Amino acid sequence: MAYFKDKFSLIVDSDRNIDLFRLSKGNIIRYHFARIEERVDEKTIVKGILEEFDVSIDGNDRIFLVYQDKSFHLILTLIDKDEGMESFKLTKEPIPEIHYLNLFLIEDNPHIVYAIPMQPGGKEYRIYHHFYQDEWITNLVDHIEVKEFLNPIGLFNGDERTFIAYYDKEEGEEIYLRELDLEEGKWKGKIKLTDDNTDKLFLDILLIESKLHLSYCQYEDGNLQVKYKRFNYENDSVEKEVEETLSNPENPQDPVLLYYESKLWLGWIEHDNVLSRFSEDFGKSWSPIYLWNESKGKSIVRYKYLELGAKDKILNYSFGKIEPEIEFIGFGPLVNTTEVPLKKKAYPIF
Repeated sequence: MAYFKDKFSLIVDSDRNIDLFRLSKGNIIRYHFARIEERVDEKTIVKGILEEFDVSIDGNDRIFLVYQDKSFHLILTLIDKDEGMESFKLTKEPIPEIHYLNLFLIEDNPHIVYAIPMQPGGKEYRIYHHFYQDEWITNLVDHIEVKEFLNPIGLFNGDERTFIAYYDKEEGEEIYLRELDLEEGKWKGKIKLTDDNTDKLFLDILLIESKLHLSYCQYEDGNLQVKYKRFNYENDSVEKEVEETLSNPENPQDPVLLYYESKLWLGWIEHDNVLSRFSEDFGKSWSPIYLWNESKGKSIVRYKYLELGAKDKILNYSFGKIEPEIEFIGFGPLVNTTEVPLKKKAYPIF
C-alpha cells in the first residue's frame, strides 16, 4: 500500500470516546467510536470545503471544527453532544485560499492560525492569528517570503506556553520561532533557529520543560535527511545544545516528535514505511533506527491527536494505520521491528 497525505484528526474525550475526522473528496466525515456501547457511527458532517480543516476539544467535551468552504469563507462549527451542531461564519468577505490551518484552545477559547498568499502564485505570505476574547481579535504573526513553496507551520500548544515555528526567506530560507504572550495576546520577538542556508522541508517542534526540540528534513548531497536540534529556551532566547542527523540519506519526509513513557521519539516516513529512533536523555544520545514492520504494505497516515487529560505523553501528531482498525505506529514497545543500520558517509579518495 502507501503513505496517504489525506488529513486525519483523532480526538479522545473525557469518557474515552474517540472521534476521527477525515477529509474525503471535499467533505468532512466524522467517525464516532462510543466506548461503552462499542458502537461506531459514521456521518458526513460538512460538505463542500477546500483543502484545510482542523479540530479541537474543550474541557466540556465540546468539539470545535474550523474549515474554509468553497465560497472562501472561514467557518467555525461547534459540536455539542447535548445541543447538536452550530456553525458560525467568521469572515465578512471571502479571503484567499488558506494554508496550514491550525486550531487550538487556550482556557477553552478558540485560536486559529493560518497562512494566505499575498497574490496568486506569489512567494509572499502572511501568517494570521485569530482568537476569541469577548470578540474576535486578529493578529498578523508575520509577513514571510518563501524560496519555492510554502513549508508547513509548526505549532505547539502546551499547558502554559504556545509556540509557532515557520520558514522565512530573508537571506536563505531558515526556520524561525515565536512564542505567544498569553497576557497580551500578541506574539513575542522572532527567533532564528537555523542558520546554514541549506534547502529544507517539513518541521515539527516540541517543548519539554525548558528544552525546545526541533526536527526537519535537510538536503545533503542531493538527498533529504532527518535533522534534530535541541535548544535551551529561557528568558525569550534560545541556546543550541544538540544537533544531530538521525536518518540515512533516503529522502525521508514528515518527521514527527513525541514524548511517551519518559522517552523522546522521532519518527518519519521513508519509502512508505515508518521508521523512528528514541532518546532517553532528551536528545543527547539516540537509539538505533527501527523500521516498524507493521507499516510495510499497509495504508499509513499521519494523525493529528488530542486527548483530554493526557498527562503521560506529549503527542501532537503520530503515524498510524486506518484499517482494519486505528493503531499508532512508530513508538512504544519495540515489538515487530527491524533495526536499520546507519550508513557511514562516504568520502572521496584522493
